[in-house]
Amino acid sequence: MNLTERTSDALIGVFVAGALLVLLTAVYFTQGWNRRTWEVYVTSSSAEGLNKDTKVFLQGLEIGRVASVSPQFGGTGPVTFLVQLELDQRFANDSLIHIPRGTTARIEDAGFVGGKKISLEAPANGVTGTLSAGDTLSGLPKPSPLGQIADVADSLARQVSLMLADTRRLVGTVNATVADVRGQVNTAGPHLQSTLAQVDAGLKHLEPTLRHASQLVATADSGFGPMQDSLARTLSAARQLLLRLDTLTSTSSQMANENRGDIRATVAQMKLVGIQLEHFLDQVSRRPLRMITGVRPVDMDSLRASAGDSTP
Repeated sequence: MNLTERTSDALIGVFVAGALLVLLTAVYFTQGWNRRTWEVYVTSSSAEGLNKDTKVFLQGLEIGRVASVSPQFGGTGPVTFLVQLELDQRFANDSLIHIPRGTTARIEDAGFVGGKKISLEAPANGVTGTLSAGDTLSGLPKPSPLGQIADVADSLARQVSLMLADTRRLVGTVNATVADVRGQVNTAGPHLQSTLAQVDAGLKHLEPTLRHASQLVATADSGFGPMQDSLARTLSAARQLLLRLDTLTSTSSQMANENRGDIRATVAQMKLVGIQLEHFLDQVSRRPLRMITGVRPVDMDSLRASAGDSTP
């Protein structure tokens, strides 16, 4: 082997050694082998969505990841989980990371596509002291958006149920009032007609007597003139009373007929509202997401037909 071949082999060896050194340096920095970390723990009643390498944030800034999730059995109570957090010792500007005591760990959704993250929230009031390696925080799982929508839907369903109950009570009260008015009109009508008939018959029987009295007054002394006038006025007043009673009967019947139509229209409209509210409650209870996407309205023709069939 001459000098040229030896030089070539040496250059190749130096190149390979340099490449390996660059590769090892890149792996060292990219895999986090140069990171200095410390561990704290979080207790949680749920480990949904948590796994190794789940990101940990301190008031929105990423400072570490989850190292492990271990279940803990308390014997008789529910299973809890101990989450080990591997946190950086320093921020990007090389300042130390201090976490105050009283900090809570909230397990939240990382986004709409799924996944979880742990957010460390420092207490609002001034707390002296910071956490040390090995300390344990309390974890508070946060409800998912679908869970929050379901809670809102349940609350709305309860409110709609109360509204429907009030509407049913109001419809029942209106129906009772209509039945009461109808019964009073039906009860008073025959009695009033019978009374008018009796008064008319009494006046007819009284007419001959009054005519005879008038004749006697006419043939009697002139001093009986005021008595004749009084009897005439009495007869006129009786006739006016009869006319007024007849007018009262007609007015009562007309008022009953007019109010009956208005009351029926009111009851039908309130039943339409009740059916629409029941349809809305049924759709939201089946699919809570319809609180966002909207509920398809009921066919108004079929709704009116249903309300018309059930109207008393």
